[in-house]
Amino acid sequence: MPDEFKFKLGKKTYTVIDWANVYGWFSDPNSKNYLGWEIDPKKLFEYLKSYPEISEVNLYYGVESTKSKSVDFKNEVEAIGYNSKSKEVKWVPAALETTAHFKPLVRKLFDVLDNVKNTNSTISIRLYELSRKVEQLSKISIETSKPIFNITDEGQLKEIYDAIEALDIDLKKLNIDIGALQEQLKQPVNRRKCDFDVEISRDIYNNLQNFEILIIFSGDGDYAALVDDLIKKGKRAIVVFGFGHIGKEYNEIRNNLIKSDIKGRLFLCTVDNLREFIEKQKNIPEIAPGA
Repeated sequence: MPDEFKFKLGKKTYTVIDWANVYGWFSDPNSKNYLGWEIDPKKLFEYLKSYPEISEVNLYYGVESTKSKSVDFKNEVEAIGYNSKSKEVKWVPAALETTAHFKPLVRKLFDVLDNVKNTNSTISIRLYELSRKVEQLSKISIETSKPIFNITDEGQLKEIYDAIEALDIDLKKLNIDIGALQEQLKQPVNRRKCDFDVEISRDIYNNLQNFEILIIFSGDGDYAALVDDLIKKGKRAIVVFGFGHIGKEYNEIRNNLIKSDIKGRLFLCTVDNLREFIEKQKNIPEIAPGA
């Protein structure tokens, strides 16, 4: 049996958890990078506090005050003992060409295409052209680094509406209805925004004199420049990340450290190393006696 995993600290350690990033590791079972198990906030806190070098654990997270589940989470982590750092979540209009909003529409268009491609070549060609335009909303031009087909352009949006409307008329004759696609296109799409990059960076720099080691729970490459700067200032950094959730910038930092023959300044730690300590146990229904 392998030795129990343990951070090698030995000096004062400042701990930061960007919960939005951490939650993303296990919140979507359909994600190709799904962690496969859930992190228990209470167990995570208790594990980190088991290290005498860690005096406080800073948890950054967004709150939706209109949702009881979000408020309950805030109350829970404060009761656990985290140094709670929260702010209200904002919902901002998403750039539709960079979201998965249109993927269901594309799938439905191709389903319709499969139904008619062998019976009506004219409609088949029109469906293909329409699906191609919608599919291109999520593609970026290699030459210009801009969307190939930009949904924010009113003329192009009308082009999609008109194509759907015209096809809808013809497809209804075949008892195939795609009119709902046009209504879906009209629905506003918002994305959840509650970044803590500035707050985390501010708090770390305000506490530079109080620690020698930083533990950060987030593999987001946006923090790599911060970590790199801390290392150059003589600090050590431990980056805890979920599988598939680590910025390539960290490999560049590690390679530069190797070239400079500076060892032990950066430790990239998969959260699976901590699984036995912080995994949330699934609720198992009790079996009635005699069942």
